[in-house]
Amino acid sequence: EFFASAYGITGDARTRIVGDVLELTDLTYKRDSMVDSLSRGMKQRLSIARVLLHDPKVLLLDEPASGLDPRARVEIRELLKELHRMGKTIVISSHILPELADLCSSVGILERGELLFHGSVEEITRKARSGARVYVVMNGQIDKAAEILSRHERIRSVTQEGGKLVVELAQETSDYSFIARVLIEKNMPFRELKEEEVNLETAFMRLTKGVVQ
Repeated sequence: EFFASAYGITGDARTRIVGDVLELTDLTYKRDSMVDSLSRGMKQRLSIARVLLHDPKVLLLDEPASGLDPRARVEIRELLKELHRMGKTIVISSHILPELADLCSSVGILERGELLFHGSVEEITRKARSGARVYVVMNGQIDKAAEILSRHERIRSVTQEGGKLVVELAQETSDYSFIARVLIEKNMPFRELKEEEVNLETAFMRLTKGVVQ
């Protein structure tokens, strides 16, 4: 009621709008509660309800899920999705990258105040996949396999980690099927050939460390 008044919303309109935003944020049953008695997740939803009073077209949110327990984070995420379906443009600054991947239609990666990359999650992970890591589990002869692969022009480096080979592909190399061909030609059997999963978090680490130019 106080913030609606500050926005110049009065009379029956204020009563209706306050009721609408409390219902949208699932806080109607708490309308007579003291703010200090609310959980952190409820306070976050109340903050969103407060800024929705004047029906803004754009919302700027800084770490909206920070410090919330798993249930509260899910509730905030579903609320933001509902606001997006209502036509709101939502700009989120966050370090919780898996949640951004689930929420955002477009992502920008910033480093030292500079926008390095922007686009859809798919575009950014595709960009980071160039020069990716491939894990190879050998049936013996791991040292020899490492030596052979390290000499290949499309491989930047080969290391051993936990009994498997970690193959770093050269820049702009995304097709790693040649690794299997090289090993088979050298009569070196392997049990597994698997690319490292590239999600928004691993993409961020690669793109901000200069692994992808």
